[in-house]
Amino acid sequence: MSEIEEWTHMCTRCGTCHTVYKLKLWERSTPDWQPTCPAGEKYGFEPYFPSGRMWIARGLTEGKLDLDNPKLLKIIYSCTLCGNCEKQCQTDILNEHITQIIETLRERAVESEVGPPPKQREFGEWTRNEHNPYLEPHAERLSWLPFDKSELPEKADTVYFVGCTSSYRQKKIAAATANILKKLGTNFTILEDEWCCGSPLLRTGQSEIAKTCAEHNIEVLKKAEAKQVITSCAGCYRTLTKDYKEKYGLDYDFKVVHSPELFLSLIESGELELEKPVNMKVTYHDPCHIGRHMNIYDTPREILEKIPGVELVEMERNRENAWCCGAGGGVKSAFNDLAMFAAEERVKEALKTGADAIVSTCPFCWRNLEDAIEAGNYDLKMYDIVELIWESIK
Repeated sequence: MSEIEEWTHMCTRCGTCHTVYKLKLWERSTPDWQPTCPAGEKYGFEPYFPSGRMWIARGLTEGKLDLDNPKLLKIIYSCTLCGNCEKQCQTDILNEHITQIIETLRERAVESEVGPPPKQREFGEWTRNEHNPYLEPHAERLSWLPFDKSELPEKADTVYFVGCTSSYRQKKIAAATANILKKLGTNFTILEDEWCCGSPLLRTGQSEIAKTCAEHNIEVLKKAEAKQVITSCAGCYRTLTKDYKEKYGLDYDFKVVHSPELFLSLIESGELELEKPVNMKVTYHDPCHIGRHMNIYDTPREILEKIPGVELVEMERNRENAWCCGAGGGVKSAFNDLAMFAAEERVKEALKTGADAIVSTCPFCWRNLEDAIEAGNYDLKMYDIVELIWESIK
């Protein structure tokens, strides 16, 4: 908390975190600034913008504010932790720590037993008992598998870490990934006892439950003798790659690879051949957890450009300036109105490109954007990039 107090004093509340900062004024395609913060735009009140949250964080560290306040908790927990503010912030040091400050405040709220909001508390307790935040039985985690588990070895060089969202909700993503790996003859397996990576818990301040998940997953991955761990979910990728080591100091020597990274390398080596045309115009949505958080922007775009028949067009806000889908940071569970507002804004931006479909590389983004497409009855499809790869090779 002493570090947070020092960081918050660096915020001048200049407001650059509210909007996309586009190089030079005369290079902007339009004279308008483009919004960056879903919560700030939705609620239209300074405390919901990053600059306001920094002021609140400063007040909490100085003892001038108390976490035991429902309005204050809503402000702290209604951030998607997308990190767009950090890309726009012009203050050195602070621009590396804004999301960390908010996550720490959430941890303090959990420790003081005033937070998180009820929906987030519920999925935290369910994860403690059934190892996933979707209120689903752990025993059904592999119900999506398109072939018998007995066809996979217990140990393998490559482990496909499926993630909760692909296991229980966007099962087509999991099935396509497993089918591609099997078709290529990859020496891989899927964990019988995979638990939630812990990302939803870390983002909502429930770090002790997340630590239990992390320690378990590292143990079973080591038992599987993994040399490479593949993820479908952007949140899983960021958590296994970054948080397990930096947050909990866990030691492992396997490489964590997001599935597009693996498939691009196989395409370039000639092991994976894309032959069947997939005729459509698509626009790519950058997930926050692999984009701004992990700096992966080019890989998915390079794959899309290699799929026969696919035409890639960009939304105005893309790469580090991409508008968040709205689902992250526990927002979809606790503040679904905010999540849907953000998703609809992104869908409308996609429609302006004339694309037939939005493509992403995160099942959580897939779910929230698809919800907005269905709610607005928009003429737009939603795909994960692995679905298009599978369509082009099967």
